[in-house]
Amino acid sequence: MALIGCAVPVSTLAVGCAPEEGLPDACAGAGIVCSVVGVGTPGANPAATTATEHPLYGPMDVAFRGDDDAFFIADWNNHQIKLVEAGLVQTVVGTDFLGDGDPDFQERIPPGVPGTTVALNHPTSLEWNDVTGRLLLPSWHNHRVREWDPATGYSLVVAADTAIDDGNGANAGFAGDGGPAADALMAFPNSIAIDPADGSFWLLPQGNTRLRWVAADFSLIDTVAGTGERGATGDGGPAIDATFHFWYADDLQPEPAGAVEHDPDRGLLYIADTVNHEIRVIDLATGLIDTLPGTGGQTLPDGQCDPDALCFPRDVELAPDGRLWIADEGNHVIRVYDPDTASLETAIGTFEPGDGPDGLPPLETMLQRPYGVDVGADGTVLVADTYNHRIRRLIP
Repeated sequence: MALIGCAVPVSTLAVGCAPEEGLPDACAGAGIVCSVVGVGTPGANPAATTATEHPLYGPMDVAFRGDDDAFFIADWNNHQIKLVEAGLVQTVVGTDFLGDGDPDFQERIPPGVPGTTVALNHPTSLEWNDVTGRLLLPSWHNHRVREWDPATGYSLVVAADTAIDDGNGANAGFAGDGGPAADALMAFPNSIAIDPADGSFWLLPQGNTRLRWVAADFSLIDTVAGTGERGATGDGGPAIDATFHFWYADDLQPEPAGAVEHDPDRGLLYIADTVNHEIRVIDLATGLIDTLPGTGGQTLPDGQCDPDALCFPRDVELAPDGRLWIADEGNHVIRVYDPDTASLETAIGTFEPGDGPDGLPPLETMLQRPYGVDVGADGTVLVADTYNHRIRRLIP
């Protein structure tokens, strides 16, 4: 299958992107979906720096670098964070091997160590902090949060109680509320949402079944939602008393789940309550939690996903127009939720898993278990088409 892609600045996307040399014209124009990174099969080839020739292995998330055209990829099974800029790919955090940190265990001593000396263990998500101009990386299997500085290329552990000589995942747990983030314990941190007012952020540690808040300077961490118990309770009451369900109790090999997003204009937090198949919403002014109307109701008939309801939503991202984009992984689609009308629409996908040709309208484009989504300042959408090992792009 011929691959297509368009590696041009976001500022040109509104009028369509011209194909690069050797790529068909199908990528030009708005309203179509193109593969912009990946070859459709899992693999690794650091020498292939051209994005559409660069293999990925189960990309879990994608995030724009602020308002420009560059973006980052959490390349799950390659254990690397990659930056894509002007159609070229480079690894910024991670090595060729699975692990946890640099060989000399110096990563939590400021200013950190070069990101390409830091071994990762299945990175699942990432978030660009516009306030600090740095990338925040919840290191899922490493049970800590890292910060990558583009000015130096250094990675620094900023949240987790880890000694400089500890081993991989040695300090997973739950502790530290009311103290500095450096002294906290967490289990499987999976998602971050930034507060654009001051650069503080909300952190969702999947294994703790809670939502925590971290100060911008990492001086304080505290739980703001969740009791730590699995469930689907608490709607209409304080978020701190609510229960969530991010993985099955008997699942010894859980997949990344649960995501958080901030809506600063409405003063809300959205949470992808993955195993409950719904989106929860917290009013930051009152501290109350509820289920976002129109996002629940999955019954898994005969063990299969009902396409009329969300099924294992893995990611939530707010678009500049205030609508919420949802990676509806179980249904193999990307949805859009309009908070003003409480309506849920399919934006990309056919509900059939597959890897059809690029250059098609979004509702004719097949996806396969998409785990991540992001929306740029101009409305351009990036999708981590996880089981197709690609990053897809929809130009508005």
